[in-house]
Amino acid sequence: MSTPPPADPEPVSADPGPVAPEAGAPDLEGPPGAPPAPAPPRAAWGPLVPLLIAAVALGVVVLAPNLYSDPNGLDPYTLRTSGVALGLLAVSLVMPGLARARLILVSLVAITLGWSAFLGAPALLGHAGVQQSGDQANLNASVAWCGVTVAILGLVWLVLRRDHPRLRLLHLGWGAVAFGVGGTALFCLVFLLIPATLLGREGLPLVAVLRDAPWLVPANMLQGAAQELQFRGLLLGSLERLTTPLVANVCQSVVFGLAHLAIVYQGPIAPFVPLTMLLGFVLGWVTQRTNSIWPAIVVHGVADVVVTLAVLPGLYGL
Repeated sequence: MSTPPPADPEPVSADPGPVAPEAGAPDLEGPPGAPPAPAPPRAAWGPLVPLLIAAVALGVVVLAPNLYSDPNGLDPYTLRTSGVALGLLAVSLVMPGLARARLILVSLVAITLGWSAFLGAPALLGHAGVQQSGDQANLNASVAWCGVTVAILGLVWLVLRRDHPRLRLLHLGWGAVAFGVGGTALFCLVFLLIPATLLGREGLPLVAVLRDAPWLVPANMLQGAAQELQFRGLLLGSLERLTTPLVANVCQSVVFGLAHLAIVYQGPIAPFVPLTMLLGFVLGWVTQRTNSIWPAIVVHGVADVVVTLAVLPGLYGL
């Protein structure tokens, strides 16, 4: 007589049910049905400390030669600024804690090296036996400035590929076209409305304009393009990876104005620096709004042409 087989044991549930949190552990999920806890807010200014340190270091090396009787003769091509920027970048490459600041420092390298190339290119060509007039030297310097900037941007793209900062070079919608055309027209109108007496002359020197325009127009367009690629392209895109768009735009516009104060503006044109910061902020806002850098390039180039041909001759009595 056979005995019945033993009954199968009761299956053990794989779900152990809710587990009580350990003592002292924070409740990350909250009660059932409650919305998830918000992520901690991103610090807007904290990641910008390396930019502040770099700006202070560059400011010191820019102003230090003023203690000498001939600051321009001490370093006519401002290679000291390029050296400091490259040194800070080298430090960030060997210190993992500064990895997030590397792209900002690359931006400063592009700015300083481009300016050194602008100042040094005519002299190097002169030493090589190339004959240049003043306008020709300006065009050659502008080509060097823009060329160094484009080379650095190309290097960044080759190294980072898909992880490079947003340069906004591949987008040109109708909004960007409208901002470019409207901004150019507005800028020209504003400068045409400036009283000639404020510029130290009676009107536009048309003969000088026709003489210099074939050289100065392309030179200033190249200078405007180089600066936009540096500030509203590489620097703004790098800052946006670390902080909010507004803070990034404010920071790049401040650096833009300080760079002009340190290495470009002299004499009676120094009061234009606050206007330069404002212009940098507006161009950054347009770049962010249209997702394109081309309106800023066009407006900046036209602005440089107008300032060079209309404003500077009056200020300096040329």
